Amino acid sequence: MKKIKNIAIIGAGPSGISVYLQLVKEIHNELTSITLFDPQGIAKSFSFNTDLGTSLTNTSVGVTSLYADDKLDYFKWLQDKKPEMQVSSSDFISRHYFIEYCQDRFLQSKEYASSFNCSTLVEDQEVTHIAFKNEKLIITNTEDIDFVFDAVILATGVSTLIPDGTSKIHDNFIPTPYPERNFLNKINDDSEVLIIGSKLSAIDVSVAIHNHYPNADVTMVSRSGKLPSVRNSLLIKSLALLDSNVMNDLNFQPSGIDTCVANKLERDILNCKSGINEWEDVVGQFIEEFNEYVPTLPTSCQAEFLSKYQYFIKHYVSSFPLSNAEILLKAIKLNKLNVIKQELKNYLCIEENKIYGKDNLGIKKFDVVINASGICHKPLSKILSQLLSTHSVKRNKEGGVKVNTQTMKVLSDSSNIPLYAIGGPATGEVPITNYVRSSATQAKKIVDDIAFSSRKSDKRLLNHYV
Repeated sequence: MKKIKNIAIIGAGPSGISVYLQLVKEIHNELTSITLFDPQGIAKSFSFNTDLGTSLTNTSVGVTSLYADDKLDYFKWLQDKKPEMQVSSSDFISRHYFIEYCQDRFLQSKEYASSFNCSTLVEDQEVTHIAFKNEKLIITNTEDIDFVFDAVILATGVSTLIPDGTSKIHDNFIPTPYPERNFLNKINDDSEVLIIGSKLSAIDVSVAIHNHYPNADVTMVSRSGKLPSVRNSLLIKSLALLDSNVMNDLNFQPSGIDTCVANKLERDILNCKSGINEWEDVVGQFIEEFNEYVPTLPTSCQAEFLSKYQYFIKHYVSSFPLSNAEILLKAIKLNKLNVIKQELKNYLCIEENKIYGKDNLGIKKFDVVINASGICHKPLSKILSQLLSTHSVKRNKEGGVKVNTQTMKVLSDSSNIPLYAIGGPATGEVPITNYVRSSATQAKKIVDDIAFSSRKSDKRLLNHYV
């Protein structure tokens, strides 16, 4: 590999910002430029794009740092910039503070890099193609302008799942839950609202509606018809290996559990307030180990592992903060929120280009239908089309790329392609709404590999002249 001087990052959400900060921190004096491509700008990715106080980051302040080697960086930033909030490391706070944190750290690093003659450019254009020629990566944007780089990092994030049988063009359909203003300005106190999904994004939507329009009637529909559990914190409290016996005990739904959503939610809230949720101490550690271990497995084994811990992931990893749980319980008790179990393909129906519900009583009409059915890895087929055809970049089943899990370098027939992936585009990672810790870990791996490769190139050059 030649010495890397000019780097592109495709995507300026938390994953892209994390790798940018790590690049500046570790090799600012070895780079000439870093260019970020994102039509939305810096730190405006979909799940963080909110200005509501109730849209909480589902990880505690003490594990939401953009730096892998400094888990408390976000906490320290809040103490410095928002001392009036008096946050603790275990608190859940609104995601709009995290956006501000990302943007502030980006500007600080940009200024620091500039003092070492490393320029930072932000291109508000989508990338349409990537090609590899003469040991360089060539990026083409939507205006057919080419940019040439020594290395490229794919940080395109995740996308919202769109349920089968629906499309973005239905008159009463909101295809993505963020930002919330997309649906709040279409709702009033007399509205009938359907939320597709019952996990973290669906909970954010329901809380936002109830806070703004407490008399609106809201229905959540999902295959499970269940809400995840409730937690008081999400921190990584241990570096020891997870106890397999503990995991097995947590991984099965207790027999005879109350199927009433309100009763279960009330019990989960009481358990949370009583401090008896022992599982909280292993959730962060599970995610940490899971996103390191799973990508090393063959695809078939990944599916088996995901299946084995499906209940734990859906119920505990996807658990949500106590304060929002209390709002949901209030809405349920006021008969303003109903959670129902239905297969979407059987429940959703289309009439006059609007999405409605269908049950034994007939058609249920809704003024607004909001898709919060979950997130998935964002496909990269268009961006990678040229590379795929000429260098056989290895793909994963979600439409992203396979990587060397030690370096996050994209696997291809040509091992010399300086292309990396972080977060959503990478294989094996479990997409968890606004969980940035694993991306920060991957950012460190990428920068370490770039630094190693460049310095190895310097050594070869020096030996040549000697």
